[in-house]
Amino acid sequence: MNFINYWYMQLLTRLSFFKRHKILSWTVSVLLIIATLLICVAVKSSIEMTKARATLEVMLKENHNGNQIPRSKLMKEESGPFSGIVWYDYTFSSPQTLAESKRYLKSMGQSHQQITLENCPIVYRVILRPPTKTSKRWSGQIYLDTNQKLSGSGRSSYVQALSAESLRDLN
Repeated sequence: MNFINYWYMQLLTRLSFFKRHKILSWTVSVLLIIATLLICVAVKSSIEMTKARATLEVMLKENHNGNQIPRSKLMKEESGPFSGIVWYDYTFSSPQTLAESKRYLKSMGQSHQQITLENCPIVYRVILRPPTKTSKRWSGQIYLDTNQKLSGSGRSSYVQALSAESLRDLN
């Protein structure tokens, strides 16, 4: 019982310090609340990214065969801070993208002698969409694109046609 009384008295002396210093106690309380919220957001984001990475691996394993060289990390994208529209973007190269890159550079009149899987301009772009209230499951699309994030107006007509032709749904 003395052990419990000792720690109880130690705690009371610490709390009495905060009773005498109201501003300090409020500051510490607010900082603890903010730290707790930041930790919760970081954990939630990490869990979402882990789920997306696992889903990406499964979808690519089921729908795409061959050697894959990652060209970008899996990145979370949003259309706006409060829109709720979220997707994940990932690019990789493969022997098919290498062949398409050589054709693309040839059509542009550029040299294609030094092209490898690590530097080819045409890559596969994978777009993953997480479950929503209406769909309830992950969905995805894969298509050939440049490794740059260009809008439709910034891409050449060759790349736009290539993207439209190669577009496939991932299940």
